[in-house]
Parts: sequence; C-alpha cells; structure tokens
Amino acid sequence: MLNNLYNKFRRITTNQLYFPEIDGIRFLAIILVLLFHTHGYFVKKTNIQFADNVDQSDLVNTFLGNGDRGVALFFVLSGFILCLPFAHHYINHGKKVQLKKYYLRRVTRLEPPYFIAMTGIFILQLATHISPASVLFPHWLASLAYSHDLIYHHTPVLTVVAWSLEIEIQFYLLAPFLFRLLALHKHARRLIIICAIVLLVFLQGRYAPPFISIYGYAQFFLTGILLADFYVSGAATSVFNKNWIIPLAIACLAGIMYLPVNDPGAYTISSFFVQLAFPLLIGLLYYAILKNGILKNVFSYKFIPIIGGMCYSIYLLHYTIIAALGRFTLQFHVTNYYYPNLLLQIILLGIPVLIISCFFYFYVERPFMSKKWMDKLLKKDKRMETANMQSEE
Repeated sequence: MLNNLYNKFRRITTNQLYFPEIDGIRFLAIILVLLFHTHGYFVKKTNIQFADNVDQSDLVNTFLGNGDRGVALFFVLSGFILCLPFAHHYINHGKKVQLKKYYLRRVTRLEPPYFIAMTGIFILQLATHISPASVLFPHWLASLAYSHDLIYHHTPVLTVVAWSLEIEIQFYLLAPFLFRLLALHKHARRLIIICAIVLLVFLQGRYAPPFISIYGYAQFFLTGILLADFYVSGAATSVFNKNWIIPLAIACLAGIMYLPVNDPGAYTISSFFVQLAFPLLIGLLYYAILKNGILKNVFSYKFIPIIGGMCYSIYLLHYTIIAALGRFTLQFHVTNYYYPNLLLQIILLGIPVLIISCFFYFYVERPFMSKKWMDKLLKKDKRMETANMQSEE
C-alpha cells in the first residue's frame, strides 16, 4: 500500500530516470522557505506578551530567519538540473538537446500550474475583499507575464514568493546559451565559470539596480552549471564517498545558514568573500549529497523525496495559506513562552499547507509533468470533435 502511494505521488520525469536524492534536496530547500515564512508571520503578528526573554539572534531564530536562503538552494538546483542533459551532450557526447523541445517543456510543465495558482490566489483575494479588482488586476497580469518586479519595482502583490519565479524564467531563457560553455576544455570552462561568479559577486556589491533580476542571482545558477560539469565528469567521486565527507556536508549547511550573507553594513573585503563563499558552499553540499552513499540514502529516505517532489506546489501556495489561516491559528497558544507557541504555529500552519499543496500537486501539477499531456489533450479534443460531427450527421 505504501509503495503504491509512493508511486502515485512520485514526480514524473521526462526521461523516466528518477533520482530521489534530488527531490530530497528540494525537500531541504522548501522546508527552509516554509519555516522562514511561518516564523516571520508569527513574530510579526502575534499578540502574546512572552514571559521569557526572546533573543531574536539566538541559533534557532537565526536559522529560521535565514530560511529564505532556501531560494538560493533552489536556484543552484535549477542550474544543475537544467544543465544535466546539455552537460551529457557536450562532455560525454550524448544526445543533443533540441532547443524547441527544451523551451516547449518549460512552458508545458511549469506555466499551467503557475497560471492556475496565480489565478486562484487572484480570485481568493477578490472574494475576501483584500483589494478591489481595479488594483489587483494589473498586478495579476504582470505576474502572469513574469514581469511584476520589472514593472513595479517591488515584490509581487498577489504572493510575494512569485519574485523568484520571475528570476527562474529569466534563467530558463538564457540557460541554453550559457550551457555552451561546456563545449570548451574542462579547465577553460571551469575557469570561465568561476571567474564569472567572482566578477558577479564583485559587481553586485558595487551596483544594485532598482529592480530584482537575474543579475543579482546569476552566481547561483552558474554554480549549478559548475556542479553539473563536475557531476557528469565524475570528478572526485571516490573522495566524496568517504565517511569524512558527512561532517564536511554538515559544516557546509551550517555555513549556508549562519554566514552573515545579508548583513546591511558597508561593502568590505570580508563581505565580498562571504558572498562568494555562499553559492560555492551550496554547490559543495549538493555534490556531497549526490556522490556520498550515506547522504544519498538520508535524502532519499521515505517521505522526504515525496514532499520534496511537491516543492513547486508548496512554494506557489504556502504563503497564501499562511496569510489566510494565520489569523485563526494565532488565537491558539500554549503557556506564554515563545518557543512552545512558535512550534504550535509551525504545526498548525504546516499541516494545512502540506495537505492543500498535496491536493494541488496531485490534481494540478503532477499531470503536467508528463510531456505527453498536450498530445493526450489534443487527441481528446479531436475525438470529441469527431463525435460531435457524427452526432450532427
């Protein structure tokens, strides 16, 4: 029964190959984002006068407050996954990727769930009178076109999480041209990618445009490309399968979560190296997970890849669910202490987020994972048209 349930909810892949550890990485990223928004909502909205002294800079609060770094984890993973078939072609002389199929796959896989989710959120906000249609409608159109931040220079109104999806789309468009670097000799391409990462981090510290774009996050996607290069080339595979890699991976995760990446202070040499280390630590952590047998088993364990496989649905919906239900869950509290109440809100909000996202994933997102859904739809329409013509005759 459990195996049947597992197969029903397992993500559908284009080439029929499934690597559960990759969905395990997605699990890590989406849980960080979910905890970040739940923690932020609770801290901002609660009316409880805590009996204890809440130190917002302690290890737990810092970890939760830095949960938005899960988005950077997604960016690196996107660069890696999209690059893999191109890396196999350029490095291992595998099958050539047809750009038409590449772009069509992006459109047919990601756009329908996104349009449905954004339209549902738009209708929900109209129904609950959050803002009038005259205000929400242009923001809805801008989000559907993945251009909200370019137009309005602030995060999307319907759901704040959509900003990162606009960055993803920009990368999807540019990616095949970046992947051509892999046709170069391995030392040349790796040197170019690393130099590009260094240059981008330097420029970002000197100049920040008035809107969010791939310019501010390209180093993460480039790290994913570099990761795909090493993965397909099989570099240091035997080394990364050693047991001592496990504490190294834990140290990488600690660095990812606790490095002062978002310090608002002046740009310094130390902040430059912190910003530079951040994406590289993510890449090192991922390579350890992908190449180390023990870590691979941990990230492939039971429900972890299933929830990770639903990350797109969870990401699209979780912020809206937290905002909609949070006003009710905040009425419940246990004692007047901070951490018991924080844990209670994580449970009360986390469960409905997972349940609603699970239904959305199964009935909306997952069907579009099959690259044949368009063919099936066209065949169905053709059969209906034939049936109508026969009935008219």
